Amino acid sequence: MNEFRARDGSTRLWLDDAEIEAIAGDELRRAGLAPTPDHPVVDLESFVEQHLRAVLDQYATLPNDVLGQTEFRRGEQPRVLINRDLTGSALDVEDPRLSAVGRWRATLAHEAAHILLHRHLFEFGDAQLPLVAPRPTAQPVPLVRCLKREVTFRSVSSDWREVQANKGMAALLMPRGLFTTVARRAAAREGIDLPVAPGQRGEERLVGAIAPELQVSGTAARIRLATCSLASDTAALRMTEA
Repeated sequence: MNEFRARDGSTRLWLDDAEIEAIAGDELRRAGLAPTPDHPVVDLESFVEQHLRAVLDQYATLPNDVLGQTEFRRGEQPRVLINRDLTGSALDVEDPRLSAVGRWRATLAHEAAHILLHRHLFEFGDAQLPLVAPRPTAQPVPLVRCLKREVTFRSVSSDWREVQANKGMAALLMPRGLFTTVARRAAAREGIDLPVAPGQRGEERLVGAIAPELQVSGTAARIRLATCSLASDTAALRMTEA
């Protein structure tokens, strides 16, 4: 992890993909929550509340275009806020759609990644405040607001922190080694040769097997296949969310 000074004077972090994967994996192991092929779903609520010791509000009143928000107050534990409508669609209906559950889990993992990767940027004093957009209150609180268009498994945001948090999100939800094991096991079960060709029926069958097992969206599983070199090209990275 290397820090550098951007042209606007703010401090930024340089993290390559391997470093982000390693940080996420190490923290899951330290928390005793590293998933296994037999139990592949990461307990994100325990990870956020017990390991990261963040205050978690899953029914926060946030603007419609904000899925989640992480607040950093000096001398206090971080606060993670999840949009109440998102939580309701994932947890409070009898038979939630996998896409809703996947988006809720992705948002929680995204906020956890902000704490893992960016927390220390807010612990050195007022010089760090320009890194975020302060809320208009008498005592501004450094926060990171994550919009719907920015919480994605594709690195499309113009905000470097969001790009890193998205990569951390994938690493927390689907650690590379675990994902590869689960994908290969599913491919063998379904009689699908790897690498799979994106857009073909075999890929859809494979995604349909992986996504429920990991409790992620189909888009998340499809893109992870590509980033883990289990798809024959990177076309999956450009596919839009269903």
